[in-house]
Amino acid sequence: MSSARTARAVDGVQPQREALRDAHRAFGAACESRESPVALAAALTALRSAFDVHVEYAEGGGGLFDELLDDEPTNAAPEVDRLRRDHVVITLALDRAGRLLADGVDLDDDRLAGASTDLVRLLAQHRRRGAELLHQVYGVSTGAGD
Repeated sequence: MSSARTARAVDGVQPQREALRDAHRAFGAACESRESPVALAAALTALRSAFDVHVEYAEGGGGLFDELLDDEPTNAAPEVDRLRRDHVVITLALDRAGRLLADGVDLDDDRLAGASTDLVRLLAQHRRRGAELLHQVYGVSTGAGD
């Protein structure tokens, strides 16, 4: 593995991880504040946008997953498969929360609260898994607990 390739992966991963983290936190704060459906919908839109960028960065041709699999196929393959499955599950959770908000479900509705809580939890788990894989393969810390 060349040091130039490692630097590219590390340089590219941190900014998009920070954008996803910030959107994740903002959505969690909007869920907790129960300020308004409009505020929650705006936070969800921002989260979906950051997540879409994250998925493209990770799964796109020549993206992070390809690089991880090239550099450490044996160690990375099971985790990359898990992270890809996470992407599908999180996308479904984003869709569910979006549908509930579009349908005008009240912020106090258990369905919306459950969908939002699930989404926050799923993203936290996914971000932790991704950070652990990056640490395992490249020995870098990306702030898994932030």
